[in-house]
Amino acid sequence: MSRGALAGGVPRQETELTLILTRPKVLLVALVAVALAATAVLALRSWPSDTLDAASVLSKSHDAQAKILAEATEGKVFHYAMRGFRRHGPADPLIRKMSDEWYLPESYHQELWTQVGPAGKITRVHSETADDQGNLLQEAMDEGETVVIRDVASGAEERLPLYATVEGIAGAVGKGVRDLEEKIDSGGAKILHYGSIDGKRTIVLEQRREPEPSVPEPAPGSFSTGYSLPYTLDLGSVERIERVEIDAETFLPVHSWWVAVDAEGNEYLIEEWVLLANEILDPSAVPAGVFELR
Repeated sequence: MSRGALAGGVPRQETELTLILTRPKVLLVALVAVALAATAVLALRSWPSDTLDAASVLSKSHDAQAKILAEATEGKVFHYAMRGFRRHGPADPLIRKMSDEWYLPESYHQELWTQVGPAGKITRVHSETADDQGNLLQEAMDEGETVVIRDVASGAEERLPLYATVEGIAGAVGKGVRDLEEKIDSGGAKILHYGSIDGKRTIVLEQRREPEPSVPEPAPGSFSTGYSLPYTLDLGSVERIERVEIDAETFLPVHSWWVAVDAEGNEYLIEEWVLLANEILDPSAVPAGVFELR
Protein backbone atom coordinates (compact mmCIF):
# COMPACT_ATOMS: atom_id res chain seq x y z
CA MET A 1 0.00 0.00 0.00
CA SER A 2 1.35 3.40 -0.93
CA ARG A 3 1.70 6.16 1.66
CA GLY A 4 -0.32 9.23 2.17
CA ALA A 5 -3.48 11.15 1.76
CA LEU A 6 -6.25 8.87 1.15
CA ALA A 7 -8.78 8.24 -1.33
CA GLY A 8 -12.30 8.56 0.07
CA GLY A 9 -14.99 6.05 0.84
CA VAL A 10 -15.89 3.46 3.44
CA PRO A 11 -18.19 0.49 2.89
CA ARG A 12 -20.31 -0.87 5.71
CA GLN A 13 -17.63 -3.08 7.19
CA GLU A 14 -14.05 -1.94 7.57
CA THR A 15 -12.80 -5.45 6.88
CA GLU A 16 -14.24 -5.24 3.37
CA LEU A 17 -12.22 -2.17 2.43
CA THR A 18 -8.88 -1.54 0.82
CA LEU A 19 -8.14 2.17 0.91
CA ILE A 20 -6.23 3.48 -2.08
CA LEU A 21 -3.65 5.89 -0.68
CA THR A 22 -1.43 8.39 -2.45
CA ARG A 23 1.21 10.17 -0.38
CA PRO A 24 0.31 13.80 0.48
CA LYS A 25 3.68 15.11 -0.68
CA VAL A 26 4.91 18.41 0.57
CA LEU A 27 4.98 19.60 -3.03
CA LEU A 28 7.21 22.32 -4.39
CA VAL A 29 4.04 24.27 -4.97
CA ALA A 30 5.77 27.60 -5.37
CA LEU A 31 7.35 26.32 -8.55
CA VAL A 32 3.96 25.65 -10.10
CA ALA A 33 2.06 28.51 -8.48
CA VAL A 34 3.20 30.97 -11.12
CA ALA A 35 2.13 28.53 -13.82
CA LEU A 36 -1.26 28.25 -12.18
CA ALA A 37 -1.75 31.95 -12.82
CA ALA A 38 -1.61 31.28 -16.53
CA THR A 39 -4.34 28.68 -16.36
CA ALA A 40 -6.73 31.46 -15.39
CA VAL A 41 -5.78 33.86 -18.19
CA LEU A 42 -8.75 34.03 -20.52
CA ALA A 43 -9.36 34.64 -24.18
CA LEU A 44 -12.15 37.05 -23.37
CA ARG A 45 -14.50 36.40 -26.25
CA SER A 46 -17.53 36.19 -23.95
CA TRP A 47 -16.61 38.88 -21.43
CA PRO A 48 -18.54 42.14 -20.98
CA SER A 49 -17.38 45.10 -23.03
CA ASP A 50 -15.80 46.89 -20.05
CA THR A 51 -13.11 44.22 -19.73
CA LEU A 52 -9.94 43.61 -21.71
CA ASP A 53 -10.16 41.94 -25.09
CA ALA A 54 -8.49 38.62 -25.87
CA ALA A 55 -5.39 40.13 -27.48
CA SER A 56 -4.80 42.38 -24.47
CA VAL A 57 -5.11 39.51 -22.04
CA LEU A 58 -2.76 37.29 -24.02
CA SER A 59 -0.27 40.15 -24.17
CA LYS A 60 -0.57 40.59 -20.42
CA SER A 61 0.18 36.91 -19.87
CA HIS A 62 3.30 37.21 -22.02
CA ASP A 63 4.31 40.22 -19.93
CA ALA A 64 3.92 38.09 -16.79
CA GLN A 65 6.21 35.45 -18.27
CA ALA A 66 8.83 38.07 -19.10
CA LYS A 67 8.46 39.56 -15.62
CA ILE A 68 9.30 36.23 -14.00
CA LEU A 69 12.46 35.92 -16.08
CA ALA A 70 13.45 39.52 -15.31
CA GLU A 71 12.72 39.50 -11.56
CA ALA A 72 13.66 35.97 -10.50
CA THR A 73 17.40 36.56 -10.74
CA GLU A 74 20.08 34.78 -8.73
CA GLY A 75 19.46 35.06 -4.99
CA LYS A 76 15.76 35.96 -5.29
CA VAL A 77 13.19 33.80 -3.49
CA PHE A 78 9.81 32.50 -4.65
CA HIS A 79 7.39 32.60 -1.70
CA TYR A 80 4.09 30.74 -1.79
CA ALA A 81 1.49 30.13 0.92
CA MET A 82 -1.95 28.54 0.75
CA ARG A 83 -4.78 27.17 2.89
CA GLY A 84 -6.09 23.80 1.80
CA PHE A 85 -9.05 21.52 2.53
CA ARG A 86 -9.86 17.99 1.36
CA ARG A 87 -12.95 16.36 2.83
CA HIS A 88 -12.56 13.26 5.02
CA GLY A 89 -16.08 13.34 6.47
CA PRO A 90 -17.07 10.36 8.63
CA ALA A 91 -14.20 8.33 7.16
CA ASP A 92 -11.53 10.35 9.01
CA PRO A 93 -10.75 7.73 11.71
CA LEU A 94 -10.14 5.09 9.06
CA ILE A 95 -8.24 7.54 6.85
CA ARG A 96 -6.00 8.37 9.79
CA LYS A 97 -5.41 4.69 10.46
CA MET A 98 -4.76 3.68 6.86
CA SER A 99 -2.60 6.71 5.98
CA ASP A 100 0.18 5.18 8.06
CA GLU A 101 3.22 7.51 8.04
CA TRP A 102 1.84 10.38 5.93
CA TYR A 103 -1.46 11.52 7.45
CA LEU A 104 -2.75 15.03 6.84
CA PRO A 105 -6.00 16.35 8.37
CA GLU A 106 -8.87 17.75 6.32
CA SER A 107 -7.62 21.33 6.74
CA TYR A 108 -4.00 22.48 6.60
CA HIS A 109 -1.75 25.42 5.75
CA GLN A 110 1.31 25.23 3.53
CA GLU A 111 4.14 27.69 3.04
CA LEU A 112 7.12 27.36 0.73
CA TRP A 113 10.29 29.29 -0.02
CA THR A 114 12.55 28.40 -2.97
CA GLN A 115 15.71 30.31 -3.84
CA VAL A 116 17.18 30.92 -7.29
CA GLY A 117 20.82 29.92 -7.72
CA PRO A 118 23.31 30.30 -10.59
CA ALA A 119 22.00 29.98 -14.15
CA GLY A 120 18.40 30.27 -12.94
CA LYS A 121 18.38 26.89 -11.19
CA ILE A 122 16.34 26.48 -8.00
CA THR A 123 18.91 25.48 -5.38
CA ARG A 124 17.34 26.10 -1.96
CA VAL A 125 14.00 24.81 -0.69
CA HIS A 126 12.12 25.05 2.58
CA SER A 127 8.47 24.05 2.97
CA GLU A 128 6.22 23.64 6.00
CA THR A 129 2.75 22.13 6.27
CA ALA A 130 0.83 22.76 9.51
CA ASP A 131 -2.65 22.13 10.89
CA ASP A 132 -5.16 24.83 11.84
CA GLN A 133 -3.60 25.12 15.30
CA GLY A 134 -0.15 25.78 13.85
CA ASN A 135 1.31 22.37 14.66
CA LEU A 136 3.98 21.37 12.12
CA LEU A 137 2.94 18.24 10.21
CA GLN A 138 5.41 17.94 7.35
CA GLU A 139 8.46 19.81 6.14
CA ALA A 140 10.81 19.71 3.17
CA MET A 141 14.31 21.07 2.62
CA ASP A 142 17.12 20.79 0.13
CA GLU A 143 20.15 18.56 0.48
CA GLY A 144 22.35 19.16 -2.53
CA GLU A 145 20.47 18.03 -5.64
CA THR A 146 17.72 16.46 -3.55
CA VAL A 147 14.64 17.63 -1.64
CA VAL A 148 14.06 15.70 1.59
CA ILE A 149 10.42 15.44 2.69
CA ARG A 150 9.78 14.51 6.31
CA ASP A 151 6.62 13.67 8.25
CA VAL A 152 6.99 15.09 11.76
CA ALA A 153 4.80 12.62 13.67
CA SER A 154 6.21 9.42 12.16
CA GLY A 155 9.69 10.59 11.14
CA ALA A 156 9.18 9.05 7.69
CA GLU A 157 11.28 10.56 4.90
CA GLU A 158 11.26 10.62 1.15
CA ARG A 159 13.76 12.11 -1.28
CA LEU A 160 12.93 13.76 -4.61
CA PRO A 161 15.27 15.25 -7.23
CA LEU A 162 15.58 19.05 -7.29
CA TYR A 163 15.63 20.07 -10.95
CA ALA A 164 13.38 23.14 -11.29
CA THR A 165 14.54 26.29 -13.07
CA VAL A 166 13.21 29.83 -13.48
CA GLU A 167 13.04 29.32 -17.23
CA GLY A 168 10.89 26.24 -16.73
CA ILE A 169 8.55 28.10 -14.40
CA ALA A 170 8.15 31.00 -16.85
CA GLY A 171 7.65 28.60 -19.74
CA ALA A 172 4.83 26.90 -17.87
CA VAL A 173 2.98 30.23 -17.88
CA GLY A 174 2.79 30.23 -21.67
CA LYS A 175 1.68 26.61 -21.73
CA GLY A 176 -1.08 27.42 -19.25
CA VAL A 177 -2.39 30.13 -21.56
CA ARG A 178 -2.48 27.80 -24.55
CA ASP A 179 -4.17 25.04 -22.57
CA LEU A 180 -6.92 27.31 -21.27
CA GLU A 181 -7.55 28.87 -24.68
CA GLU A 182 -8.17 25.38 -26.01
CA LYS A 183 -10.51 24.68 -23.10
CA ILE A 184 -12.51 27.86 -23.72
CA ASP A 185 -12.69 27.17 -27.46
CA SER A 186 -14.16 23.75 -26.72
CA GLY A 187 -16.70 25.19 -24.27
CA GLY A 188 -14.98 23.54 -21.32
CA ALA A 189 -14.77 26.71 -19.18
CA LYS A 190 -17.25 29.52 -18.62
CA ILE A 191 -17.65 32.68 -16.54
CA LEU A 192 -20.21 32.42 -13.73
CA HIS A 193 -20.07 35.90 -12.18
CA TYR A 194 -17.85 38.66 -10.82
CA GLY A 195 -16.87 38.92 -7.17
CA SER A 196 -14.47 40.72 -4.83
CA ILE A 197 -11.72 39.68 -2.40
CA ASP A 198 -10.05 42.27 -0.17
CA GLY A 199 -11.44 45.04 -2.32
CA LYS A 200 -10.09 43.55 -5.55
CA ARG A 201 -12.41 42.60 -8.37
CA THR A 202 -12.46 38.89 -9.15
CA ILE A 203 -13.97 36.61 -11.78
CA VAL A 204 -15.48 33.24 -10.91
CA LEU A 205 -15.20 30.52 -13.54
CA GLU A 206 -16.60 27.05 -13.85
CA GLN A 207 -13.66 24.94 -14.96
CA ARG A 208 -15.15 21.47 -15.01
CA ARG A 209 -18.40 19.60 -14.43
CA GLU A 210 -18.42 15.80 -14.31
CA PRO A 211 -20.47 12.89 -12.96
CA GLU A 212 -19.65 11.65 -9.46
CA PRO A 213 -17.02 8.89 -9.85
CA SER A 214 -18.54 5.45 -9.46
CA VAL A 215 -17.40 3.04 -6.77
CA PRO A 216 -14.86 0.74 -8.42
CA GLU A 217 -15.68 -2.93 -8.76
CA PRO A 218 -13.42 -5.30 -6.80
CA ALA A 219 -10.64 -6.94 -8.75
CA PRO A 220 -11.18 -10.58 -9.74
CA GLY A 221 -10.66 -12.81 -6.73
CA SER A 222 -10.82 -9.83 -4.37
CA PHE A 223 -13.54 -8.87 -1.93
CA SER A 224 -12.42 -5.28 -1.38
CA THR A 225 -13.11 -1.97 -3.07
CA GLY A 226 -11.30 1.33 -2.96
CA TYR A 227 -12.23 5.00 -2.90
CA SER A 228 -10.25 8.17 -3.42
CA LEU A 229 -10.27 11.47 -1.56
CA PRO A 230 -12.17 13.70 -1.18
CA TYR A 231 -14.63 11.39 0.61
CA THR A 232 -18.19 11.71 -0.74
CA LEU A 233 -19.85 8.34 -0.19
CA ASP A 234 -22.18 9.65 2.54
CA LEU A 235 -23.36 12.64 0.47
CA GLY A 236 -25.32 10.83 -2.20
CA SER A 237 -23.75 13.11 -4.79
CA VAL A 238 -24.35 12.64 -8.50
CA GLU A 239 -22.05 15.34 -9.88
CA ARG A 240 -18.85 17.27 -9.15
CA ILE A 241 -18.13 20.86 -10.18
CA GLU A 242 -14.73 22.61 -10.20
CA ARG A 243 -14.67 26.40 -9.84
CA VAL A 244 -11.84 28.91 -9.73
CA GLU A 245 -11.76 32.59 -8.76
CA ILE A 246 -9.14 34.83 -10.33
CA ASP A 247 -7.95 38.38 -9.72
CA ALA A 248 -9.49 40.42 -12.58
CA GLU A 249 -6.39 42.61 -12.87
CA THR A 250 -3.51 40.13 -12.53
CA PHE A 251 -5.39 36.99 -13.67
CA LEU A 252 -3.85 35.15 -10.73
CA PRO A 253 -5.96 32.33 -9.25
CA VAL A 254 -6.77 33.22 -5.65
CA HIS A 255 -9.35 30.58 -4.81
CA SER A 256 -10.16 27.17 -6.27
CA TRP A 257 -12.70 24.62 -5.08
CA TRP A 258 -14.72 21.49 -5.88
CA VAL A 259 -18.31 20.90 -4.79
CA ALA A 260 -20.32 17.68 -4.81
CA VAL A 261 -23.95 18.02 -5.93
CA ASP A 262 -26.72 15.63 -4.86
CA ALA A 263 -29.88 14.73 -6.78
CA GLU A 264 -31.77 17.66 -5.19
CA GLY A 265 -29.15 20.16 -6.31
CA ASN A 266 -27.59 20.69 -2.86
CA GLU A 267 -23.88 21.53 -2.98
CA TYR A 268 -21.22 20.32 -0.52
CA LEU A 269 -17.66 21.64 -0.40
CA ILE A 270 -15.29 18.72 -0.81
CA GLU A 271 -11.97 20.30 -1.80
CA GLU A 272 -10.56 23.84 -1.71
CA TRP A 273 -7.41 25.91 -1.75
CA VAL A 274 -7.06 29.62 -0.99
CA LEU A 275 -3.99 31.60 -2.05
CA LEU A 276 -2.38 33.51 0.81
CA ALA A 277 0.90 34.61 -0.82
CA ASN A 278 2.61 34.28 -4.21
CA GLU A 279 5.56 36.62 -4.68
CA ILE A 280 9.23 37.02 -5.57
CA LEU A 281 11.26 38.36 -2.64
CA ASP A 282 14.70 39.77 -1.98
CA PRO A 283 16.68 37.48 0.36
CA SER A 284 16.50 40.15 3.08
CA ALA A 285 12.70 39.75 3.20
CA VAL A 286 12.86 36.02 3.94
CA PRO A 287 12.35 35.12 7.64
CA ALA A 288 15.56 34.33 9.49
CA GLY A 289 16.41 30.63 9.59
CA VAL A 290 14.36 29.57 6.57
CA PHE A 291 17.38 28.37 4.63
CA GLU A 292 19.76 27.70 7.49
CA LEU A 293 21.62 24.38 7.32
CA ARG A 294 20.41 21.54 9.54
